Formats: sequence, structure tokens, C-alpha cells
Amino acid sequence: MSKSRKAHLLLLLTAFLWGTSFVAQSAGMEHIGPFTFNALRYGVGVLVLLPFILARKPRLDWRFFRISLLIGLILFVSSSLQQNALLTASAGKAGFITSLYIVLVPVISLLFGRKVKLHHWLSVAASFIGLYLMTYAASGGFVLADWLLLIGSIGYSFHIISVSRYAGDVDPLALSATQFLIASLFSLVTALFFEPALDPGLIRLALPSILYAGVFSCGVAYTLQIVALKDSHSTVASLIMGLEAVFAVLGGVVVLGERFSSREIFGSLIMLASVFFVQYFESRASETP
Repeated sequence: MSKSRKAHLLLLLTAFLWGTSFVAQSAGMEHIGPFTFNALRYGVGVLVLLPFILARKPRLDWRFFRISLLIGLILFVSSSLQQNALLTASAGKAGFITSLYIVLVPVISLLFGRKVKLHHWLSVAASFIGLYLMTYAASGGFVLADWLLLIGSIGYSFHIISVSRYAGDVDPLALSATQFLIASLFSLVTALFFEPALDPGLIRLALPSILYAGVFSCGVAYTLQIVALKDSHSTVASLIMGLEAVFAVLGGVVVLGERFSSREIFGSLIMLASVFFVQYFESRASETP
């Protein structure tokens, strides 16, 4: 099996873990605040990876810490927006709007001198039509949660581009754990200022959600992303990982009993179609000699 195919399988598993973690993130909001939740889940992610990092003894220099700080700050901002949106947004909607990074990555790559093709622009247009149907047309306006998710999706686009750019230069496990540590510390400080004091009883109730999001979404999925991006183009990677939206919807329906209106379903289908449209053309381009 080629390195690129292995990378794509790892990214598919990443999409599943991220998609199903929307259910855990939504359930956790019933007991604790969004910044507290992120502080704890990223802390768990660090603890999961720490034994492996100690065994590997990677070389950590100032360049590594500068890269980690940049990526960790992007992760903190993006995930904070997403987690606050989940106070009112459904897991399925959050998954679909967040997955807009699929088509935003190539467009934002323009800032770094990458060429953007016609099918990218068509997918962007289709995705925003789907977004309109899922949000404005379904509820009569864009609510705060929709805006938070959309801005968060832009942040995740920069996160993917940054990880893709630097993952090959540093130890992937150390980078993954350090970005979690940075995001966890910033989330903890923010929680101390804006959320009630930590209640052990409420944390205990949210513990299953925290552990699932911390172990699988953070400790496993983000690490798989960093490892896989070493052998995959950032645009192709974003397409595969965008399938997290499908897993988020399935998880929300099966576990949380979420339901969608006909307009929301139609909008979701348009957004999903835009994903496969881009993926089809990217696959054809990669197979061309």
C-alpha cells in the first residue's frame, strides 16, 4: 500500500473520530461551560500522548515551540468558537458548517501562492448555497451560533494549512501534544474569567464526554491528522476529513435524537455534494501523469 493511500485511510478514521466527537461535545455542554470543556479535553489529549513522547525523546528547539505556539493558538480560537456555538447548535449542523474548511482551504491557500482552480470556486459557491439553506432559510436569519461556526471553520482552514506546512519539519506527536497544551492553558485561563468555578460533581457528569473527546478526538485523531498530512496534499486531506460532517449528523441522529427540517436536509446534501465534486476533480488531477 502506498504512503498516500495509508495517509488517506488515516484521514478517514480521523474524520470518523472528529464527527462522532461532536456528539460528545454537545452532550458535555449540558454540565459544564465550553472553555472548561476544552481545557479538560485538551488536557486529556496531552496525558494520552505524554508517555509516547517521553519514550521517543524528540528534539525540541525554539523553532518547534514557535510553530507549536502558532498552531496551538489557532486551535484554541477555532475550537472555542465551535464549542460556544454547540451551546445552541445541533451536533449535525455544527459538523456541516465546520466542514466548510473543505472548500475554504484551497481558497485561503491563495494567500500562500497556491493556484485555485475553477472547480474550487464552484464548490465554494455551492457550499455557501447549502449553508444558506441550512441556516438563514431554515430559521429566517443567521443566528449567533451559525456565525461562530462559520468563523471557526475559517480558523480550522488556517489550522490545516499550518499543520500541513510544518508537520514534516518537527516530531508529529510532540507537535500534537504541545498544541493541546497551549489550547488547554488558554481555555483554562478564559474559563477562570468567564465561567463559574469548577464543580467536581458537574465535571464527573461530563466525564464520559470529556474522555471521548480528549482521548479519541484529540489524542488519537489530531495525531493521525499530523502524521497523515506528511504524505498527503492539504487540499486532498481537507476533502477526506470533511466527511466528519456525515459522521456528525449520523451520530446526532442516532445518539442525541436530532432532527432536521427539509430545507436543512437539502442544504446539507448540497454541501456534501460540493465535497465530492471537489474530491472527484482532485482525484482526476492526481491520476494525470
